[in-house]
Amino acid sequence: MPILNKRLTALLTAALLLPTSVSAAAPGGTVSAAAVSPAAEVRAVASTAFVQVVAGEYYSTALRADGTVWAWGRTLFGELGVLESRLTSNIDRPVRLFGLPAIAAISTNGVGKQTGVATDGTVWEWGSRSEAQGGTALPMQIPGLQNVKAAVPGFALKKDGTLWKWTYEPQAEDKPKIVVTQIAGIHRFASMIAKGDLVYAIDGAGAVWGFGSIRKLDGSGPAFLAPARLAGLPAMKQLSAYQDRLVGVDTSGRAWQAQLDFDTLYQQAKPGPVRVKGKPVRIATSLKAEEAEIASFDAVLIRTAGGDVWSTSKWLTGAVGKIGGWSGIREIAAGYHHGLAIDSMGRLWGVGGNQWFEAGSPNVNDARMLYKPALVLPAIGVKVDGKPLASGYPAAMADNRVYVPLKDTVRSLGGTFKASQDGAYEIALGKSTSVFRFNDAQVTIDGSPATLAGKPYVAAGAVMVPASMFKQLGITVVWNAKSGELSLSQA
Repeated sequence: MPILNKRLTALLTAALLLPTSVSAAAPGGTVSAAAVSPAAEVRAVASTAFVQVVAGEYYSTALRADGTVWAWGRTLFGELGVLESRLTSNIDRPVRLFGLPAIAAISTNGVGKQTGVATDGTVWEWGSRSEAQGGTALPMQIPGLQNVKAAVPGFALKKDGTLWKWTYEPQAEDKPKIVVTQIAGIHRFASMIAKGDLVYAIDGAGAVWGFGSIRKLDGSGPAFLAPARLAGLPAMKQLSAYQDRLVGVDTSGRAWQAQLDFDTLYQQAKPGPVRVKGKPVRIATSLKAEEAEIASFDAVLIRTAGGDVWSTSKWLTGAVGKIGGWSGIREIAAGYHHGLAIDSMGRLWGVGGNQWFEAGSPNVNDARMLYKPALVLPAIGVKVDGKPLASGYPAAMADNRVYVPLKDTVRSLGGTFKASQDGAYEIALGKSTSVFRFNDAQVTIDGSPATLAGKPYVAAGAVMVPASMFKQLGITVVWNAKSGELSLSQA
C-alpha cells in the first residue's frame, strides 16, 4: 500500500478521463432514469472507477474512487466483514461495506483481516475476528490513531514516522478491549504489506524490513517482533508475500523471489528477526516489471510497464506466459488461487480459482476455474432516502433488472417484513402492503392482484426482489445507469 497514495492518485486521475458513454443495462421499464447533466455523468462514472484491489485466501476487496469499499468471495469465517459468518458461506459479487467513512487506501493480511486508512487519517479494521474476539468483525475504528498515512492489520504508520500496533484483550460480555501501543523509533517506510502474522515494509532507500506479532513458543501470544532489515535484497519498490516466499520488483524494474527463514520466529522463547534464506532469484527476466504478486506454489503474476500481465505458473490460469484478454492493466492482486486486476477504465477483472466466487464472476466449468480473465460482476450501489443501504447482501442485475435484498431494504424504508409458515412473504410500507412468494411474479398489492417485473429469488440466504416492486408500493425508485446507483426514497 503506497504511502501518500501516489498510485491511487494516478489511478484516480486516469478514472477522471473515462468517457461519458459508459453505461449499464437499465431495469425493465418500471424505474425512471436519473436526470443528470453531461458533466455530472462524467463525475458519476469517475467516482465508480476502482483504484485499488487486494486479495486473500478465497476473498477479494476493492476500493473505489468515491472512497467506498467493496468485497466478495468467501465469508465462511467472516473474511468480508459484512455478515455474521454463520449466515452464508460466500458472496458472489461486490457488496459495499457499510459503516465506513471515505477510505483512501486498503490492505489485507491475506487470511481474513483487513484495514482501511480513511481520508481523515483514522484507521478502520474489519473481517475475521481474532481468537480473543471470535466470529465476524464489522468495520470499526481503531481508537487513538490519527494522522495515519499507511496501515495493515495490527499496525499503523503515522505521518510523523511513528509506528503503532494494536492488540485485543478479552473482556466480559465478549467485548474485547483494543490496546494501542507506540513502537520505539522513527520509521521512514515508503510502503507496507502484511501476510499472516508478519509485515514487510520498504523504506525510502528501497531497503526491506520485517516485523509483526508472532505466536509464542508455548502457543500463547502474541509476541512482538521489532522491525529489522532483511539483508541480501536489492533496492525494492514493491513487495508481495505468501508463507515463506517474498517476491517483488526492484527500483530497476527487475522481478525477484526470495525464500525466508522462519526458524527463529517460532522455535525459540524469544522470536528472532526474519531473514532471507540463501540468495534472491530473478524471475521473469525478460520483462520490465512494475508489480509482482505471489499466489501459492510459487505462482507469480507480473504486471509490466506496458500494462500486460504474465503468469509464471499454471496454478492460476492453466498456462505459463502472457495472459490473453488483459491490456492496459494498472494494478493486480493475487490470492491463494485467484488473480485480480484493475484496467485503465477502473474496471475489475478476475482470473483463476473461483471456488467461493473470489474471482467475482459466474463459473463456466465444473472445476470452478476462470482460465480466461472475466469482468467482475457489477458493483451496484443502493441508497435509501439518500443514505447507503446498510446490508451485507449485494444488489444484483438479473434479466436487465436491478434486484435488491428484501428484508434490509424494507427495514431501511421504515417498513415491516414477515414470513409465514406457508412460504409467503408479507411487507408493509406506509399504507401499502404486498404479499408474494419467491420464484413467482404474481403478487397481491393492497389486496389486489399484480405482476412484478421479475420473479423474486433467494441468493446466499437473502430474498431478492426487483427494485421496481417498491415503485408499486409508492416508493420513488431511480436507476442511474451511468453510476450504477439505485435510489429509493419515500418523498
